[in-house]
Amino acid sequence: MGLLVACVVCVLLALSFPGIVSKLEDKLTKCGDFFFEEESPLIHGILENSEPQNNDYRVVCQKYKNKIRYATLYDTGKKIPLFSAYKYTGTKVFVKQESLQTWMIELELEPKDAEMSVPFENQARNKDYWIKNTYKYFPGTLFSMSHTADEETAESILTLTNSVPQTNGFRDGIWNLVDQTTKESMENDCIDNNDNLVAYVMTGAVPGNTMLNQRVNVPSYMWTAFCCYNSTTTSWVSKAYYTENKRKKATKIKLKSLEDLQGFLTTKLGGKVELFKNNCSLDDS
Repeated sequence: MGLLVACVVCVLLALSFPGIVSKLEDKLTKCGDFFFEEESPLIHGILENSEPQNNDYRVVCQKYKNKIRYATLYDTGKKIPLFSAYKYTGTKVFVKQESLQTWMIELELEPKDAEMSVPFENQARNKDYWIKNTYKYFPGTLFSMSHTADEETAESILTLTNSVPQTNGFRDGIWNLVDQTTKESMENDCIDNNDNLVAYVMTGAVPGNTMLNQRVNVPSYMWTAFCCYNSTTTSWVSKAYYTENKRKKATKIKLKSLEDLQGFLTTKLGGKVELFKNNCSLDDS
């Protein structure tokens, strides 16, 4: 009977909310080649040897239309992703708009038993953002639409497992500037020996002390970093940025070093952080 209830609820949930059919894995590297030298980041106490160190964290291989598009480390306790990892290979011009009606959920994150009569136990939902007839926060994607290579990948990022609450004016303000500045830097610095544009990118959030709808953590900071090979200088290049999750006036930013970001995250997350193997270098020394 419990199984029947669970199945009925699964069907109702799938019919009521658009779902992305992803894969849950035990290791991030099983999601595909989204990591420099096929090695996932080190976040001491959270992610080591590509494996989550806490039962709250889940590895989500974000699969959409039979293809894994990117990888996410998701915190089911705080109901936000810690980061998403992907490869930037350039963009094409297409029309795709974000709205609260388009956001998908991850069906695999929900328990498959009778307890699923209470859906969204492990993830955010659209109505978490609708408080007292207004939106104080909006879901902002980690893998940004402006970094997607095609329309299907753009559709795949519109999932709440790739999104965190961002304050009004943040996404369209300084974070849009970060997206565009990072994009321009990758297009200038990340042409490999085959004349292809390729960069390994990670974008994430630092959990804060505010809860949205008493369920979803509101990040205090957002961050991003990339690693790529520059065939012109015959060297590996990395750049990064982080900023508070609040409205800011800015018309120009200067990207930071990978070491600067890793030092900041080490302090905020309470353990050593290394986002790219050998700090984005093939030198093992």
